[in-house]
Amino acid sequence: MSRTSTTAFTAAVLAVLIIITLQPVAVSETTGTLQPGFNQAIVELRDAQSAGATPSELTEPVALLNKALELNREALILSASDEATRRAGLLVQADQILTTVETQAIELTAVSSQRKSMNEFLTYLSGAIAAILGTIVYASAMSLHRKYRIKRTFSMRVSRK
Repeated sequence: MSRTSTTAFTAAVLAVLIIITLQPVAVSETTGTLQPGFNQAIVELRDAQSAGATPSELTEPVALLNKALELNREALILSASDEATRRAGLLVQADQILTTVETQAIELTAVSSQRKSMNEFLTYLSGAIAAILGTIVYASAMSLHRKYRIKRTFSMRVSRK
């Protein structure tokens, strides 16, 4: 490529990137109207993940959280006064699901933290065992080496010249 075509290509890429970054970002309508339990459930799930929970362990609570979010979204769509009871029912279901998610996340945090502590303990213990075994092997090798030197020294014959 020539220098002008490279410069033109770079300018085109920069122009596209600038246009993309200047586009307005659509913000979800439900973020401002979420129940306070959503924030707590998300924090609890994040804590469980930080404690060492595996993705397979987090699948069920995250699926429940998504279900609660969907119920909340459905409740926000219902606005007529005749659907007020259905809306209240959906919000109650979402709240129950959030409570379940928080409970599961707290349990996962405890289990993951305990597993992480046990793994660290076993790591340090195996290091100590390896050091002890290394010391025993070294002492045995030195003992055999000394024994061989002594045996060799006494087996030497002195000859007259």
